[in-house]
Amino acid sequence: MIKVTVPATTANLGPGFDTLGLALDIEATFTFAPAAQFEITGCPQRYCNENNLVRKAYCRLFQKLNEKPIPVRITIDSPIPTSRGLGSSSACILGGLCGANALLGEPVSALDLLRMACELEGHPDNVTPALLGGLKAALVEQDCLLTADFSVSERLRFAALVPDFELETHRARQALPDTIPHAQAAGALGKLAFLLKGLETADSALLEAAMNEPLHEPYRIPLIPEYEEVRQLCVNQGAAAVMISGSGPTLLALFLDTLPEAALTLKLKSLNHHWQLLPCRVQHEGTRIEMKEEPHE
Repeated sequence: MIKVTVPATTANLGPGFDTLGLALDIEATFTFAPAAQFEITGCPQRYCNENNLVRKAYCRLFQKLNEKPIPVRITIDSPIPTSRGLGSSSACILGGLCGANALLGEPVSALDLLRMACELEGHPDNVTPALLGGLKAALVEQDCLLTADFSVSERLRFAALVPDFELETHRARQALPDTIPHAQAAGALGKLAFLLKGLETADSALLEAAMNEPLHEPYRIPLIPEYEEVRQLCVNQGAAAVMISGSGPTLLALFLDTLPEAALTLKLKSLNHHWQLLPCRVQHEGTRIEMKEEPHE
């Protein structure tokens, strides 16, 4: 039996639009066991078929190698909320790809796995940190995938604030304009530099300066009811920065040294959309693969 563990991810981090991603220690596990035919458990019944994203990614790797997919029983155990901006689809894609690759003796390199994951996901900012861990930048340049690693201070504490409603990525994409003024793009570059230094040094002034980026958040905030209320609650509790996680609707709040979990959870109860606080830290390992014995029944 093969067990694949994949972290949740938060992408963009404000001005790092479509470039930056951070692995979080909220982890999904996918197990692959021999079976006479494909079986899927651990997800809603409507996803227990050939359209399941884990199964599709699993079969894609076999297709890439011109091999017939080997039937397996796929068991999904994922605490990552779906369609909330925490990389649930990236986790499923990497779970399927890495499960198939492990079953076949790992004929595909990590870089090629990453390329395949980007093709399936459509962009690299979630799958890159999900596979490699930590804070990563990713760029596709002339069909070449480039990645870079950045440091995050151990002083930083993260809170993912998850509402009770979904926001589909394609809808969040449709809200974006086709162009933005040159001056706004230049301003976003400056904020990105401040963000990276602020994450490295846990400098709250730099992190605050990096917020209010112009590339995507102004257009997505209207799609997130109670955004401003949640942001203000976090700021009142001492957050150094608050940003949309991925395309939303989850928000990510950054605190220095101490996360006021109890106080913030209490304040969130006054809102309408049942916001859940998920405390998290940086996950540095990325995707892990284990070979385990099948439990005896």
